[in-house]
Amino acid sequence: MTEATHDDRVGYLAAWGLLGDAWVERPYVEVDGRGVIVRTAAGRPADAPAIVHDLGRRLLYPGLVNAHSHAFQRAIRGGTHRRGDGDPSSFWSWREAMYRVASSLGPDEVYAVTRRCYAEMLRAGITCVGEFHYLHHAPDGTPYADANELSRQVLRAAAEVGIRVVLLEVYYARAGEGRPALPEQRRFCDGSVDRYLARVDILRSEGHAVGLAPHSVRAVPLTALTELAAYARAHGLVVHAHVSEQPRENDESRAEHGRTPTEVFADAGCLARPGSFTAVHAIHLEDRDHDLLAGHNVCACPTTEADLGDGIIPAPRHRQHGTGLALGSDSNAVIDLVQEARLLEMHERLRAQARLCLAGPDPVARTLLDIATVGGARALGRPELGRLVAGSPFDACAADLDHPHLADLPDDQAHDALWLSGTAAAIDRVFVGGVRRR
Repeated sequence: MTEATHDDRVGYLAAWGLLGDAWVERPYVEVDGRGVIVRTAAGRPADAPAIVHDLGRRLLYPGLVNAHSHAFQRAIRGGTHRRGDGDPSSFWSWREAMYRVASSLGPDEVYAVTRRCYAEMLRAGITCVGEFHYLHHAPDGTPYADANELSRQVLRAAAEVGIRVVLLEVYYARAGEGRPALPEQRRFCDGSVDRYLARVDILRSEGHAVGLAPHSVRAVPLTALTELAAYARAHGLVVHAHVSEQPRENDESRAEHGRTPTEVFADAGCLARPGSFTAVHAIHLEDRDHDLLAGHNVCACPTTEADLGDGIIPAPRHRQHGTGLALGSDSNAVIDLVQEARLLEMHERLRAQARLCLAGPDPVARTLLDIATVGGARALGRPELGRLVAGSPFDACAADLDHPHLADLPDDQAHDALWLSGTAAAIDRVFVGGVRRR
């Protein structure tokens, strides 16, 4: 590849923004013809290229990173909020409704709902998504002619929308200890670790960003977890898993293993490589679990966790243990990482009966922005994303200071107003790899 010349470059200016770790007035970002940032500055340099796009009165942010999505679940948005006869209205009854929809989707439907979901993400400033993908085969469990058919529909949807995707390929084997997969779970199952890893090998060989995702301790036996952990270590892949979302999950793990889910993942070797494991939810934890997750990642999905009555993620305690936090849209009932971030703080305020709970060296809004960008990039094994620095792709979003939610506020309050009381509706410019997508 030939090196981009100065003539290939364009610049971008905004009113305020985050460049690297610094919040600056009149942030300037210069991008080469490959869509890679070549330099940043506060204010337009004297030797800026001929084309400089002034974004006007906007806050410039790195592109937001969504670390946990089940795109197909967007299809049940609004469809699980009425009680049936004798319905206890729990996570488990919600799961039955989700299974019914999951069983109805063919390749075309998977592509269509994923494309709609990803387009909505992009409009909300999300430039990269970790797709926790577990619809693999036909509804009866029969593989398609191409065993990766449904993974390819996800990749196709992402490419057409213009969003980056990390395929977190799910391994699913059973309904619980001693119980084979239920009929509605059969399409999630590859039948063996070898068949699953053969699919992963093909996706990796084609250059796709892939991570391993043993669904949960409930769905994956310890022997399989051990094999998956070894493969992930050998190939430098991230591992994501649902962990302690529900108390029942912990009870079942103790009954089978005599240990918590986090301890089981640790014993299998999933936490052996520093920073490579992401526990999704990680709500109902014990002291030992927090110690084990130190240096790894937890993905919080507050709107889904609230919708399902899961509980409140202990975000301050994760931070105290040095566990990185990321955000996910999970069931995609809501697609808005600004709201996810705000709820992370507000849920803790309700629990602690205090304010500014996630404040540290930086104000709360800055903490939330970091979780929505750098935290997600770290969880997905994409350290080049989540920051506007030289050498990184120009993945960015910008919020309009004249949007009705922010209009007439002093500029120095707008950032806090967006993240602590706003939504992604104010975001009206999105770039991925230097290409404007909105």
